[in-house]
Amino acid sequence: MIRNWMFPMNSKIVYDGRNKMMKQGVLAMIDGLRVKRNSLFTKLLLGFIVIIVISFIFNALSFNFFTGSIREEVITYNKLNMSNTVSKYEEHFQVMEEVAANFYNNANVIVLNRDNTNFFAMNDLAKEFTSLVTNYKNLGLDNMFLYNGRHSFLVDKSGLMKENDMFANQYISPAYDATFWAKQVDEDYYMRIFPAADFTRRNFNGSIEPAGSLFPVIVKSKLQKQYYIAALLDASAIYRKYHLSVSDLFYMTDGGGTVFYSSGEQEQALSPLAFDPSKPYFTKDNNYYFYAKGEKSGLTYVNVIPNQNIASKIYSLSVVLIVLLALSLILSLIISVLLSIRFKSPIQKIIDSMYKMNPNIQLGSKINEFNMIVENLRTIIASNRSIHKDLQNKNTLLKKYGYWNKVKSIPIGSRDVQNLIDTSRPYFFVMFHIHFTRRFHELITEEQKKSHILEFIQLNVQQAFPQSETVQSEKDLIFSIVFAEPDASGALRNALGAMKHVFDTDSEYYYVTIAFNPVQYSPSGFTAAYDEAREMVRRRKLNGETQIVTDCASPQPDFHLTPSEEKEFTAHLAAGNEADIMLMIGRMMNRLRSNGTAEQYRQLAGEVVSKTLLALMLQNINAGDLQEELSPYEQIKEFVTEEQYDDFFRSLIGYASALMNEKRMEKDPIIEYVLAYMEQHYGEDIGPDAVAEKLNLSTGYMCKYVKNKTGKTFGDCLDDVRIMKAKEILEATDCKIHEVALQVGYQNANSFTRMFRRLTGVTPGEYRRERRVVVAEMQ
Repeated sequence: MIRNWMFPMNSKIVYDGRNKMMKQGVLAMIDGLRVKRNSLFTKLLLGFIVIIVISFIFNALSFNFFTGSIREEVITYNKLNMSNTVSKYEEHFQVMEEVAANFYNNANVIVLNRDNTNFFAMNDLAKEFTSLVTNYKNLGLDNMFLYNGRHSFLVDKSGLMKENDMFANQYISPAYDATFWAKQVDEDYYMRIFPAADFTRRNFNGSIEPAGSLFPVIVKSKLQKQYYIAALLDASAIYRKYHLSVSDLFYMTDGGGTVFYSSGEQEQALSPLAFDPSKPYFTKDNNYYFYAKGEKSGLTYVNVIPNQNIASKIYSLSVVLIVLLALSLILSLIISVLLSIRFKSPIQKIIDSMYKMNPNIQLGSKINEFNMIVENLRTIIASNRSIHKDLQNKNTLLKKYGYWNKVKSIPIGSRDVQNLIDTSRPYFFVMFHIHFTRRFHELITEEQKKSHILEFIQLNVQQAFPQSETVQSEKDLIFSIVFAEPDASGALRNALGAMKHVFDTDSEYYYVTIAFNPVQYSPSGFTAAYDEAREMVRRRKLNGETQIVTDCASPQPDFHLTPSEEKEFTAHLAAGNEADIMLMIGRMMNRLRSNGTAEQYRQLAGEVVSKTLLALMLQNINAGDLQEELSPYEQIKEFVTEEQYDDFFRSLIGYASALMNEKRMEKDPIIEYVLAYMEQHYGEDIGPDAVAEKLNLSTGYMCKYVKNKTGKTFGDCLDDVRIMKAKEILEATDCKIHEVALQVGYQNANSFTRMFRRLTGVTPGEYRRERRVVVAEMQ
């Protein structure tokens, strides 16, 4: 009984204790969840999850919208492609029309209209066609020709062609035979584009090879009905240039359904009568037909897009989007958890360290931002000093920027920059122009080049004159503004002399021109000081050493050849007279030897190079070998002695004279006879009539032929021969000037002297004296 009585009581006590413990556990769990809910980790994780959910909903809606509108986007894309293709084709045909129409005002075409036997006009017109075809090759222009229906001949890029030879050998097509082209003379239209056809051509061995698929285009004039201008356009090349669609099914047709060009099978073509002009496309047989009509040509352009292309593109993009969406969701969840953990742990350690006032925080985190926070907490005092130093560096850069704007006359908009620069005190202005040698370019990098010399100049000027600013205005120009007392000119000159000594030790790599005006400039004269220093740099003498230029007198004039010197130079070079050219250049160098600057020597060399290249170009001589390694203009920049210039001139003139003589030695029976006759009868009163009669040619034709082949008139050639003979007589005899004039065919000594001076630049007497001095020096 005692057991039975006690058991219920004990059971109740145990039950009540368990309930109490359960209540306490639930309350503790709730408190723990409340604390965790307010923790950084929970907040970050919930925030990431909210962003992921929003992103997922947005991507799902975007995907739904995208799949519903992608077909329209693809159709819009193809409509724009079609519109662009039509615009490019129409512009192309418009350009061809304008180019062809311009030939009706061409001087050679007008001449051929009056005289169809003028071979010179034919030859010039063929050259123009050749140049045009070369320039418009990228626009598909294969050939352009003038067709004369009255005389059944044509002129194309290769010259005069017979009608049958052109269309039976060069451009063979059953659709466009000689009869077709002859028939077009009587047709009444302004411009017409004909359907493209496959042309072939016959080689010299009789074999046939493709000539391409070509559009014939004819442009006519109402005023000139006996001939027309025609062009052959490469249809395939134009298609490749202007057709941008993913489909290769493209064709062009006229209003009657005639196919003008097709990139695929002809059965793909539909007549324009089946197209609705109010719509840009229609569907048929599981194909999309995008079309548009050209305003200029009247042709209808059609691009065929198979439906499976659009459907497969939509399906492929849909699969890709679904896969990307799923991957982004999974990766976002994983990254969110990892980032939440990595954010919470370092911040917790920072908070613990702040509570304990312990600056030695060991985070063990790889996040740069957390490490930067800890580092800033440790060095907050040191950072203040660093900030002050940074401000000083920025002010220094802004000050240099302000002075650079001042010398360049650029308005300074910032008041802070204006306050940094000193515009109230006079100053000395020094400019350093650095010329780097080829050795320097080979051994030292561009960055080293910029920093090495700038730092050296800045350090030396700053040490001698603390109140100075040194700025690099261009890659090879540095200037220093030195604020000092007016009597500090000598000290500054000594500092520059010490710098010159250092520069001279590196003369193998560079040399410097230092422009220094010993007189101070006024505070408002920054631009004037800069310009004056640039002009002083140009007064540098010819040598390879560092120079200090203090002369600020009037600017040195540029060196140019006089008109008579240009004529003399050109005449000697055309005749291949190397010795006479070098004698002439020697005279010009003598003019510079006493007081010439390095800049004037470069100008002389530049003039010689330009006149030489121009003379070679006028004679159609290829001078590419002159610029194989380094162009003559680049070589000139490296010269620092007269010997280098002299060697350069001898090499250049020798090479050019050899090319000229080689050109002159080309065999031409008519020119050889004319020159030989002049050589034999130069002392007689000869004229073009006598020579033309011996050649059984008309005088006009012979004179044009001589001009075309030699670039000179008959009289100029005769004068060249006579003056050449006169020089030989002057060198070999002591005959008087009027006697020499009579021997070479001039009845008047004054006329002889004027012609001699025009072709040689000197009088006969001066020439004789110069040549005898040269001969005496050689002996």
